[in-house]
Amino acid sequence: MQVTRRDFLTGVAGTTALAGLPAWILQLDESSLADITSSPHSVFPWQWTPPGDLGAGNPILTALNRLAFGPRPGDFERAQKIGVDAYIEEQLAPEQIDDSALEQRLATMYPTLSQSAAELMRDYPQRPPQTPTPSAKTEPAQTPQEVIAQLQDATILRALASRRQLREVLVDFWSNHFSIFAGKNDCRWLKTIDDREVIRRHAFGKFGDLLLASAQSPAMLVYLDNQLNVKGVANENYAREIMELHTLGVDSGYTQKDVAELARAFTGWTVRPPRRIGAANTLDYTDAGTFFFDRNRHDNAGKRVLGIDLPANGGINDALKIIDALAKHPSTAQFISKKLVRRFVADAPPDALAQRAAQTFTQTNGDIRAVLSTILHSDEFGKNSFAQKIKRPFEFVVSAARAVDLQADDVRALSTVVRLMGQGLFLRPTPDGYPDVGTAWLNTSGLLARWNFAFALAYNRVPRAQVDLAALIATSPSPLKATTQVVDFWADALLHRALPDAERQKLIDAIGGKATANFDPTRLPELVALILASPHFQYR
Repeated sequence: MQVTRRDFLTGVAGTTALAGLPAWILQLDESSLADITSSPHSVFPWQWTPPGDLGAGNPILTALNRLAFGPRPGDFERAQKIGVDAYIEEQLAPEQIDDSALEQRLATMYPTLSQSAAELMRDYPQRPPQTPTPSAKTEPAQTPQEVIAQLQDATILRALASRRQLREVLVDFWSNHFSIFAGKNDCRWLKTIDDREVIRRHAFGKFGDLLLASAQSPAMLVYLDNQLNVKGVANENYAREIMELHTLGVDSGYTQKDVAELARAFTGWTVRPPRRIGAANTLDYTDAGTFFFDRNRHDNAGKRVLGIDLPANGGINDALKIIDALAKHPSTAQFISKKLVRRFVADAPPDALAQRAAQTFTQTNGDIRAVLSTILHSDEFGKNSFAQKIKRPFEFVVSAARAVDLQADDVRALSTVVRLMGQGLFLRPTPDGYPDVGTAWLNTSGLLARWNFAFALAYNRVPRAQVDLAALIATSPSPLKATTQVVDFWADALLHRALPDAERQKLIDAIGGKATANFDPTRLPELVALILASPHFQYR
């Protein structure tokens, strides 16, 4: 009996603890990508545990899936040649990797990336929506939405094409840790500055420098309402989140009194708005969107935060002292280290590794590069973390595109797909960031979206992008004729490991061929799509 692609995906899913999926799987052939909606936090009522029949992982593939957004053709062989440790060290020093070609492309395609907040506010003002002329080709509107879109597209392109892969993975981590909803008020312009001056500038530096830069980030201050935080009417939003989400963690022992006192310390930390001048109320954007400490709005009375006394008339130093204390606090070392281990090793972070990483954090005064080195050179990472992580939508879309060497003139379609899967870049409304555990993303609509994208990619239906499967199969050292040969080639090319025998046979059956028969080349896109859609490709 011929096995359909639905049968293959259902059968393989069953081997990876996804057994019992409902009848919505039957929609796979009929649903189009544009029809997909997502609800990423409607999850199955079980805890994700890796299946036991996958065999041992390959440390090279683990490194390429965790330090990078998956391998492009040739990456696995290169990492194998130089060794895993050498690859890790290379990626830990991104400043020594030439990425100038990509940077030039980014500068040409996305001019907003280099502009100041004042320039973005001036050049991309909020305008009422306009109805486009029928059949007329329109250029991107000079609106804040285009600023956000360019930042999203640039993030996708960097993940797709940068040679500094670990830097992009780490930027994604810190963007999620210091999460800002780009759609809120002036964040529509200011998140671009935050991405450039806070996250990217300090991603590999000292955590204390990153924390201070975030605290003085206009985007963060606007997002968490600190521009409303004035003496006598303290707003506690930022004070709470800097302790709960950015440093100490929710169970670290700080009190509501600490939150209230810290909010007072942050009074007057605000953002310069455009100024209205003249009788015509012309807007002057000089210094607009920059950090500003307003002494007149600061509560200068004495305060006590986390056992630290802040004498009266401390001014801006009130908050600066607490930021420094938070960066050096033992709970911060534990919280940040555990979160990094969760990102790079396992949803359930190994406690011994988290403790060693925290020790490195403390000994190096929060040196992020040193903490990463401790994690990435550990046995817990290299030998024991295979299949312990599931790709989130951003990671799945980019890794699939990298696996088939997608060449794109424009990546906005990929950005749209990521959003449809429930992980719109910089669009998480709440400050906790997107979940970094597999159970948050293994849901009906999310999986269906992944499957449909795999088919759209393999069948060259991604707008303004091209996949040349024939060129990839031409890299085989010997001719591929039999179905088994073609299946094995693509399993190795996309997964860099052999499929279990039973699933290999199901895949052969799903593309309509017998093991000894010659492969039908018209089924090639379907074969590639099935492998990309399979749970084996979902592991990070």
